[in-house]
Amino acid sequence: METEELRILIIDDEQDIRERLASVLQRRGHSVLLAADGLEGLEIVKNNPIDIIFCDIVMPNMDGLEFLNKLHEYTLKVEVIMITGLPSVEWLAESIDKNAVEFMIKPMTIDDVLNCLNRAKKRLKERTETFNSALERMRLNHIL
Repeated sequence: METEELRILIIDDEQDIRERLASVLQRRGHSVLLAADGLEGLEIVKNNPIDIIFCDIVMPNMDGLEFLNKLHEYTLKVEVIMITGLPSVEWLAESIDKNAVEFMIKPMTIDDVLNCLNRAKKRLKERTETFNSALERMRLNHIL
């Protein structure tokens, strides 16, 4: 999965952060979609296959935690990395409870982003291998 293009969604109300994060990810060969809030993010998820989401917590219209609540109505096959400039233990706990897998604090370095991305890619690969293995066992059991 090292060279595989990932479909990444960045949801953040700060345009500068969206654009800088997109630039880092696009330079590494990934396809990137952008949203300014959770409502826009949900529309993108409804209409596009997404592998990884970078999602801010504090945003207008629909914040990151509300976005997480709604996300799994549309997909279960996505890795979510939450981002905030105002970290709190409550937000961390709630994000993890709602299946976010990473939590980054602004300002983020390129190394922070790439480390989170690499861990998310590894989890995606493991999940895909587990799914494919289970599917193959189901096929074999059905044949027998």
